Amino acid sequence: MLLKGKIAIVTGAARGTGAAICRRFIDEGATVVVTDVLSEEGRTQAEELGPQASFASLDVTNETQWTSVVNDILATHGRIDLLVNNAGILHIGSIVETSMETFRRVVDVNASGAFAGIAAVTPSMTALGGGSIINIASIDALHGMNGLSAYTASKWAMRGLTHAAALELGRSGIRVNTVCPAGGNPGMYGPWGAQLMELGSATTSYGANRAIPREASTDEIARVAVFLASDLAAMVTGADIPVDGGHLAGDYIEGFDRLSKDS
Repeated sequence: MLLKGKIAIVTGAARGTGAAICRRFIDEGATVVVTDVLSEEGRTQAEELGPQASFASLDVTNETQWTSVVNDILATHGRIDLLVNNAGILHIGSIVETSMETFRRVVDVNASGAFAGIAAVTPSMTALGGGSIINIASIDALHGMNGLSAYTASKWAMRGLTHAAALELGRSGIRVNTVCPAGGNPGMYGPWGAQLMELGSATTSYGANRAIPREASTDEIARVAVFLASDLAAMVTGADIPVDGGHLAGDYIEGFDRLSKDS
């Protein structure tokens, strides 16, 4: 029960990684407010999670909605201990085929939404004497990739926000960290599914050279979020935690370590 008595907000929690984080938080004793723009799915998710969960409709880019959600939680529970900025959108496309409108929308949801959330909970966390804020970024926040200009820019912005916020809020007892998974909700790739299949080995080889040659599951990502939310991570702030199976450690070449020296 690492999070017993904690009150948590998780954004983008109607499905995927956000839903997995909610389940893990509840298993560890937290009370969770499931938030999402997908109201029907979010309410269903909260009902399935049981009495320790409730739902609040939230567009993370809307400051007024953030204020309303935070005020309602404080009125009901009296505190906010944890915030997980998980809400995000994906766009795949070349730079020349990505409109400025699309670029701005991706950055607005992924980075500006996290900023709005941090700003909304900081006063109450400060008054409480501390808290933990966890930004769910991506492996693409740690290295670049073609076709992901908008998404990569937004996730690097989230990392920068994490570092600045950790420095600014640390003396108020608020820790801020980033989780950078190679994996998550496969539904995000849905609109490009057929095209990705056509790429064949080009996509499968992307994860095949990792030390652990697969994607992280949503539950594996959620376990890291539990650690960062708990007192076990009391001295961890401003960190970028890869959950990537060693993707960033380097390249694995099958058989290379079994070569023998010349006789």
